[in-house]
Amino acid sequence: MGPMRWILLTLALFVSLCRAARADDMIYFNDGRVLMGQILKETDDEVEAKGTIGGVEFHSTFKKGQIASIIRNVASRSPSKVESDVKDEGGSGDFLIVPLKGTFGEDVYPLGLINSMDWAVKNKVGRIVMVIDSPGGFVWASRYMADKMKEYDSKLNFTMVIENSISASIWPTFASDDIFITPGGTFGGAVVYHMTNTGSAEVDMKMNSILAAEVAAMAEKKGHSGALARAMMLSGQQVWAVPTGKGWKLTAEKPAEDRGTKQLSAGEVFTLTGADCVTYGIAGAIPDTGATAISHVLGDLKSAGDQGEKFMKNAKTSCDGLVKRVKQWQANVKDRLEKLKDAAATAKDKEAFIRRIDDVASTLSNSVGPLREQAKALHMLPLIDSLSASDVVEFRKQIDKIKEKIRK
Repeated sequence: MGPMRWILLTLALFVSLCRAARADDMIYFNDGRVLMGQILKETDDEVEAKGTIGGVEFHSTFKKGQIASIIRNVASRSPSKVESDVKDEGGSGDFLIVPLKGTFGEDVYPLGLINSMDWAVKNKVGRIVMVIDSPGGFVWASRYMADKMKEYDSKLNFTMVIENSISASIWPTFASDDIFITPGGTFGGAVVYHMTNTGSAEVDMKMNSILAAEVAAMAEKKGHSGALARAMMLSGQQVWAVPTGKGWKLTAEKPAEDRGTKQLSAGEVFTLTGADCVTYGIAGAIPDTGATAISHVLGDLKSAGDQGEKFMKNAKTSCDGLVKRVKQWQANVKDRLEKLKDAAATAKDKEAFIRRIDDVASTLSNSVGPLREQAKALHMLPLIDSLSASDVVEFRKQIDKIKEKIRK
């Protein structure tokens, strides 16, 4: 995963579970107030808007000099199905190809697969074939995707075709019923990192252990090796391939008798090549990831077209938009806190300024509500619900420091 948290860092201050009144636009004023409502008219010098400020209804014209920043359309809720240019026509075919290309949580979002699964069920296409070429990414996205796959288990069969399935991307791979891999494919190496206060990345051993147990259980339920899943995520785990006469059995312990046993992992987090996966029965062989090759290994089944690719592209557009708005919100929070720190040094009425700090903190927390609603609609809610307690503490710590400064 590289030097990244197991959750999306751009949402580090996305901590409140408060729900604000529905709003389309947010106007952040220099004095810390936030209007949540609608911009009716905007000129080079003024903005006319209506909405609420601290729960009080306003309809007024404001000078641009009063305004720190404006975020538009923060709560224009995207539907859970992103239609866009994807025609919801009746499909015909046995399998739908869904490409998982790039970084999870940046290029690959659960929404695209969810829409593909919904379409497949509606059009009686019984198999989803995911073609994965990913270096990993954010655990929230891959984990959520695997959880959603479980919900469709009774309706769909899942096949994974691997070009590269590294780090976080192993979640949907082990959640699949069948796995195939190309000759040059790679599979494994899933280690969770967290960011330290110094900005460096460290392995999160506790979280790795929890998630490894989760992935191992998921893999075993699908008929894959739990020992393999654990060894891909935890150092110190060994994997032995034991010949059975009909193939190989993977185990975490070396057999008492050496009857052609092969050691796949020597205790380090490891990655397997395509050849290793095929040799030890971890995945089936496939020459490439084209529809013809996929059709052949599945028994000459028929492809249902490129709807899956369209759904993934449209999901990226919608989800990227939300991430951009959240970054704007985060930048505004940082700016508000910095201005409060500066103003604290010259405040004359200390108690009044402390009340102002509390009002700003409350308003900033409440303003996340509309963004949270859109995250829910776009199947990105884990971004909020999975945030670490340290982020919450840091946000409140900064507010407390400002209060402490004004009281001195």
